[in-house]
Amino acid sequence: MTVTTRLDESSVSAAVAALTEALGAGNVITSAGELLDYRDPYDYKGSDEHTGAAVVTPESVGDVQEIVRIANAFRVPLWTFGQGRNYAYGGPAPRVKGSIQVSFRKMNRVLDVDDELAYAVVEPGVRFQDLYEHLRAGGYRLWPSIPDLGWGSVVGNTLDSGRGYTRYGDHPSTQCGMEVVLANGELLRTGMGGLSGSKVWHLFRESYGPNHAGLFFQSNFGIVTKMGVWLMRAPEVYVSGWATWRDDDLVPSVVDALRELMFDGVISNQPLLGFGGPSESGRDPGQGGWMVRFALYGREPVIEAQYALVREALTRAGDGVQVGRRDYRGDDERCGATIHDDKVQGGVPGLELLEMFKKLNGDDAGHLDLSALGPLDGADVLASIRLRRELYDRHGLPYGAGIILLQRSALHISPIVFDTRDEQATRAGYAAYNAMVEDLAKAGYPVYRANIQSMDVVADQFDFGDHAQRRLNERLKDVLDPNGILSPGKQGIWPRHMRDGG
Repeated sequence: MTVTTRLDESSVSAAVAALTEALGAGNVITSAGELLDYRDPYDYKGSDEHTGAAVVTPESVGDVQEIVRIANAFRVPLWTFGQGRNYAYGGPAPRVKGSIQVSFRKMNRVLDVDDELAYAVVEPGVRFQDLYEHLRAGGYRLWPSIPDLGWGSVVGNTLDSGRGYTRYGDHPSTQCGMEVVLANGELLRTGMGGLSGSKVWHLFRESYGPNHAGLFFQSNFGIVTKMGVWLMRAPEVYVSGWATWRDDDLVPSVVDALRELMFDGVISNQPLLGFGGPSESGRDPGQGGWMVRFALYGREPVIEAQYALVREALTRAGDGVQVGRRDYRGDDERCGATIHDDKVQGGVPGLELLEMFKKLNGDDAGHLDLSALGPLDGADVLASIRLRRELYDRHGLPYGAGIILLQRSALHISPIVFDTRDEQATRAGYAAYNAMVEDLAKAGYPVYRANIQSMDVVADQFDFGDHAQRRLNERLKDVLDPNGILSPGKQGIWPRHMRDGG
C-alpha cells in the first residue's frame, strides 16, 4: 500500500495559531529546542523524520474537544500520547512528520478511588508512579498493577495492551468504563456509562448492545480522556518466588508445570521467564542461565500450601531446578521491596530496569522490543527461543529474552540494541526488526505491538482474507474520522486521503 503523508504547511501554521489563541501560549510548544523532547528518543540522533510541528497540552476535556474542532477545521493531523515514555515503541513521536502532538501530561489527575470496590478513575496523563503514590497517601488497601517501568501513562499502557506482573497484570482486562472524545468532538462514555448517573460504569465491563470499548484499544478512532481501572486488594502476605536452572532442555517441563499451576489458581500472577546476563536480584545462575519469577498473594496458611505445591511441581520438572522465595506483608509501605523483581510483582513502580539498561549499554543506546506471541506450551516456547536465537545470529545481534507467561499464551519480548549516535547501526537495528517480524509471522508468531516505524510492516502480516482486518479498520476510520485527523498511520490504519497515494 502506498501512503502519502505530505502536509499543507500553511494549514498546520494556521491551526497552531488557532490553538494558541484557544488554549493559551502556555499550552502550545513550538520552539525547536523544546520539540526535541518529543521526538523518538531511540531514532538516530540526527533524524527529524518523526517530529511534530507543535505540541499542545490540554488541561480539560473541553480543551480536547476544542483541539479536535480546530484540527478538523484546518484538516491537520493530531498525534496523541499520555506520557510518551514508551521509548522502545517510539515514545511521543508521530508517524506523520509535521503533525500536531497532543500531550496529556497536564491531564494527570486521579479523579476517584473506591476502596471498597477496588477501582480508580484516572486521566490519561496519570503515571503508574502517580497512581501508586495517590493510593499510599490516601491509606487505601489497594495495589496498582505496573509494567517494568513506572513512568508511563496508566491509560496509554492499557490502551496499547500493556502488561504488568501482579494478579491484575492483564491490563486491558482491568479497564472498565472510558470517556472518549470522538473525531467529531462528541463525548462518548462506553459500557454502562451510557446511562447518565450510572452506579456501575466502572464496575461492569460489558455494554447494553455492542461493547464499544475495544474500538479504542491500539486504534485511532477516538481520544480517551478518562478510564476506570480495577485495582488489586492488598494481600495479607505476598511471596516473591523464583526458580533458576541452566539447561535449555528444562524449559519445556518448567513452562508446562507453571501453566498447570496457573490453571489451578495456585499462581495467579503472570510469571516472567528470563534468559541472559546477571539479574538485579542476584538470582540468575549466571550468563547463559534461566530464571522464572512468580508471585503468591493471600492469607498466610494458604500461601504456605501454595508455595509447597509450586516448589514440588518445579523441582519435579527436572534436576538442577532451584526454587526460592522472599516474603512481604501486603500492608507494609512499598511492601518493603527494594529489588526490581519483587517491586513489580508487588505493584511498586520504579525505573531500575532503565538504569540497568543504561549501565550495560550506555546513555546513548536505544532499543526496540520485538514482542511476539506463541502458545503456552513448553515445547513450543523452547522452539520459539531457538528460532529467535537463529534470527538474532543471522543479523549479528545478541539474544536476550523476557517471556511473560499469560494464561494460554507466551509473550516473547526480546530487545534489539543499537547506538543512536550511529545512523547506520540504528537503521540496521530497525531493518533487522522488520525482517524478524516477517520471519516470525511465517512461523505463526504474530507481533502484537510495534514501534511507530514498523507499524505498517506488522499490519501487513495480518493477511487472512486479503487483509480483511485492515480493510475493516479502514472502513471504521473513514466513518468515525472522515477528515483523518486522529493519529494517522497508528497500527497501520491510514485515513482515506493518505491511502494509495491519496
